[in-house]
This record gives sequence, structure tokens and C-alpha cells, in this order.
Amino acid sequence: MRTLGVVGHRAIADTAILIGFSPEAKCVYSAAIPLSDYWDGIHVWDSARGIQTLRLEKLHGYLFDSKGGLLQDFESSFDIDNGVFKGGWAKHADGTFQQNDA
Repeated sequence: MRTLGVVGHRAIADTAILIGFSPEAKCVYSAAIPLSDYWDGIHVWDSARGIQTLRLEKLHGYLFDSKGGLLQDFESSFDIDNGVFKGGWAKHADGTFQQNDA
């Protein structure tokens, strides 16, 4: 009988996991990118055109630090008609909750 090796319980590190959904709840965007690219990069949701092209209504993200700890869990909402940020929220590692309204 073969046994499976133990997998580290924090296998995702220094990474942003991002999943975007259309109004129909279909996945229209997904990425796992280095955290530095997330902080410093240009993203499809940075422009109205990108939001409208994908019909990106909600973006959910999980940001993991270099040790695999969850730095932040967040959700952003966009208006697909004009491509504008509508609001969102973020839960931080220290337990604080932040509501962001446009």
C-alpha cells in the first residue's frame, strides 16, 4: 500500500490569488501571481475598458505573505456599464475589516 507524503499546510507563499466574476457568476479572470507583481503591476481592472471587456463585476483576492500567512482577503465590485470601481471590502491579517465605498 502506498502512502501519500505530507503536504505543507502553507503551500501558497508570497502570492496573490485572484478570481474575477461576471454578473452571471462565471469566472472571467483568474491568476496566481507573485505578490510584488500584484502590488506594482498593472491589472485589467485598472482601466474601465478592461473591466467592460471582461464584464468583470467582482474580483476576489487572497494575498499570502512569504511564510504562507494570509495577509488579506478582499473583494472589489465594479460597474460593468461604465467600468468604475463601486466599492469593496478587505479583511486584514490583524483582524481589521475595511469597507471601501466609491
